[in-house]
Amino acid sequence: MASYPRVDEYMSTPVVVVKPGDNLAHVRNLMVRYRVGRIVVVDEAGNPIGIITKTDFLKVASGSLASRPLDSIFVRDVMSSDVISIAGGRSLREAARLMLQHNIGGLPVVDENGRLIGIITKTDIVRAYAERLRGKYKASDYMFDDVPRASPAHSVSYVVDLLYSHPSRRVLVVDAGEVIGIIAPSDIAFASEFPSAPRPKAKSVRRFAELPKGRLGPVYEYTIMTAQDIMTPDPITVEADEDLAEAARLMIRHGFSSVPVVRDREPLGVVVKHNILQAIAES
Repeated sequence: MASYPRVDEYMSTPVVVVKPGDNLAHVRNLMVRYRVGRIVVVDEAGNPIGIITKTDFLKVASGSLASRPLDSIFVRDVMSSDVISIAGGRSLREAARLMLQHNIGGLPVVDENGRLIGIITKTDIVRAYAERLRGKYKASDYMFDDVPRASPAHSVSYVVDLLYSHPSRRVLVVDAGEVIGIIAPSDIAFASEFPSAPRPKAKSVRRFAELPKGRLGPVYEYTIMTAQDIMTPDPITVEADEDLAEAARLMIRHGFSSVPVVRDREPLGVVVKHNILQAIAES
């Protein structure tokens, strides 16, 4: 096609918004109700003045406000006030470049008066790629090709270390040369925000067995959680020579944020949303 789609063709609207004086309990309820991970903060005139995300909640949990209930913590105390916005008439290429440049997952969309009219996210851009940009690249053109791998029996502690060793934030679980699972930070509580989090402890399994002197009583067996316990099993994959738009389509259809790339079932890498943005921004 001659030009890239425009932001206002794929932005989400209306936008879920909050005010600086709203409390975090209200924000959390909105995120759960509308299934969103970021909410725009607006002033009385409806102009965007900040952003609050799920990440901010995790920061609260680990910071000086951790002891306070959410209904006593206000949006203005934790929001990011450095708002990067974009006009609805700009191209998705420019939106992708801004997200990559500032390492953010979404942009408020404003009109000529600076008023909020929508929001464009990584997911919206991936959807646009799947629908409108077929035939530009293969999956192998834009993938992480050195993704860490683990066996099903590797410990969760080992997997956490792998996740933070690579920018894809993914680990492929491989057995007998084939991908049998994939692990993302969301599969490990707090791992994505707290690299120094305590190692997962052994879990105990209680069962009854015969004790000395013929008595019957509880016996505790301790096991370590492994990659197999937390992975997403049997992930849908794409072949290395398939269109990158097919990977994008699978992400949107199934709600994935990544798709393993294979060649004749052998794992080669992974495509994440970041790769789709790169494909748009660099073309």
